Amino acid sequence: MKIKGYYLLFFCLLWGGFQLAGQTQPAALNTFLRSESLKHAGISLKAIDLSTGKTLVSYNENMALIPASNMKLVTTATALEVLGGGFCFETPLFYDGVIQNNTLEGNLYVKGSGDPTLGSEFFGNDKESFLSQWLSAVTTAGIQGISGDLIVLDQLYGYEGISPKWLVEDLGNYYAPGIYGISVFDNMYRVYLQSFKSGSTTSVLYTEPAMADLQFTNEITAFQSASDESYIFGTPFSNQRRLYGSIPANKSSFAAKGDIPDPGLFLANYFYAYLQNHGIKVSGKATTFRLNPKIPDTEVKIGAVRSPDLASMVRIVNVKSNNHYAEHLYKLLTVKDSVDISAYWTSKGLDSSALFLFDGSGVSPANALSAGFLVQLLEYMDGKGKDFYYSLPLAGKEGTVASFLKGTSLEGKARIKSGSMTNVQSYSGYIEKGNKRYAFSIIINNFTGKRADLKHEMEKLLIGIID
Repeated sequence: MKIKGYYLLFFCLLWGGFQLAGQTQPAALNTFLRSESLKHAGISLKAIDLSTGKTLVSYNENMALIPASNMKLVTTATALEVLGGGFCFETPLFYDGVIQNNTLEGNLYVKGSGDPTLGSEFFGNDKESFLSQWLSAVTTAGIQGISGDLIVLDQLYGYEGISPKWLVEDLGNYYAPGIYGISVFDNMYRVYLQSFKSGSTTSVLYTEPAMADLQFTNEITAFQSASDESYIFGTPFSNQRRLYGSIPANKSSFAAKGDIPDPGLFLANYFYAYLQNHGIKVSGKATTFRLNPKIPDTEVKIGAVRSPDLASMVRIVNVKSNNHYAEHLYKLLTVKDSVDISAYWTSKGLDSSALFLFDGSGVSPANALSAGFLVQLLEYMDGKGKDFYYSLPLAGKEGTVASFLKGTSLEGKARIKSGSMTNVQSYSGYIEKGNKRYAFSIIINNFTGKRADLKHEMEKLLIGIID
C-alpha cells in the first residue's frame, strides 16, 4: 500500500506538471502543433523576452535537430567574437630571386590567406580590381618581365576542400564549393545554356568566367516550369562535370552555377594571362603549391590585397545565406586558429551539449543543434554590439526572408536567419515590437506537405507568441 501511495503521488505530480505546462503554453503553439504537416516532424522551439530573460514559449528546446543554414549563426557569431568585426584578410604578393634590368630573375608568388572576397561579386562592380592592385605592385617594383614561374600558394587549409559529411549529390554545385587557401570570383562559374521545347536537351553556350579545361556531360532538359531545377556534379580538382536536371523551356540564355574545381590553379592561369595582357612577360609557367610544393628561401613582399572587414562579410553570410564565405570563416577558425567552437561557447557559459558541428554553413545533414542553444547564443550576442544584430536580414524586406512575415504585423520588425534543405525549415533571430525585444528559434525536421504552407504556419506562430 505504501508503494502504491508513492506511485499515486508520482502520477499526480506528473499530471500536475503537464497541466501547468499546458497552462503556460500560448494558444498559438497548441494550434501550431496540431498542423497536419507536423504529424511526423521533429520540432524544437524557444522564445524569450530579452529584457527579463523570461521564457515566452518552449517546446523540445533541448532537442538537437538539423538546422540547415541556421548553423551560420554559430559560425558568424564565433568569428565576430574571436576575430572582431574589424578583422581583414590580407593576400600578399612577393618574389624570390633578384630584379635585374627590369626582369625578375626568380618566381612571383601569391600567398593564399583564405580570403573569400578576391574578385567577389558582393563587393564592388570591378571584379578584377585586386588584379590591378597586384599589377601596380609589380610595375612599381620595376618588373617588366619574369624569368621564372607564377606560383599560387594555396596550401593554407590543405586539399580536402569539402566536408566529408556533405552529400555526394551536392558536390560540384555553387552552394557546396571546395574551400582552400585561395578563393577567386566566389569559387563559382556560370554555365550558360539554351533551352528549346519541353522535353528536349539543352545546349551549352559558354561559361563565365571562361573555363576552357572543363568538360561537360550535359543531360539538362527543358521543362514547362519557371523554376531552376538544374544541378552540376563534380569532385574537387576534376575537370569533368555532369549537368543534369531541368531548366525552363524556350530560353535563349539561362545560367546554371557550379564551383571552380581548382581555385588556386584557376587564379594562377588567370593572373598569368592578366600580366601578359598588360605587357609583363612571364617566361615560366602558372602553377600552385599543390602541383609544385616549393616554399621560397627568401621572400620580398611587393604588395598585398586587403579584404573588406569581417563585419561586412558576416552580413553577406547571413543576408545572402552565403555558404562560400561561411565555410572560409569556419576553416579560418578551426584550421588556422585551431578554435574548438563547441568548447568556446561552453567557456562563455552556454550549454553547447546539443551542438554537433561538421561545417560552417549548414550544408551537412550531420549537423545538429537545438533551439535552446541558439536562443542562448542570440541572447549572448545581443550584448556584444550591433555587428551581429545588423548582419541578420530584415524580415519582409531583404535577403532570404524578404517574403517571410511580409504583410503581417511583424514585417520590418524582425531580424531573422532562415535555413532550409530537404525536409528542414528553420528560423531564428530577433523581434522588436513596441518597447519589447525578443529572441527566438524554431527548427523543424521531417515536415510533410508544402514548404510554403509550413512557413505560413510558422508566421502565425510567431505573431501569436509576440501578440
